[in-house]
Amino acid sequence: MEKNYETQSLYEAAFLLSRGCSLTGKKNETVKVTLLFKDNAKIQAEVLSFYNNGKAEAKKLFDCYRTLKDFVFKR
Repeated sequence: MEKNYETQSLYEAAFLLSRGCSLTGKKNETVKVTLLFKDNAKIQAEVLSFYNNGKAEAKKLFDCYRTLKDFVFKR
C-alpha cells in the first residue's frame, strides 16, 4: 500500500501542489477534508520549506488554491 502525506490545510496543499508535489486524492471526514499527497523525499523537503517561509510563484500558487477549493467543494 502506498504511503501518503496528509494535510487538512488548504494553504499548505496549494503550496505543495504549486511546487510540483503529486496530489493522490482526498478523504472526506465528518466536517473536514484531508488532502493526500504521494509521500516521498520531495514532499518532506517541500513541507519543511512551507513551514520555513518557502517561496512559490504567486500566480501558480493562487491557481492551485482555486483548483483545490473546487476539488474539495466539488464545484
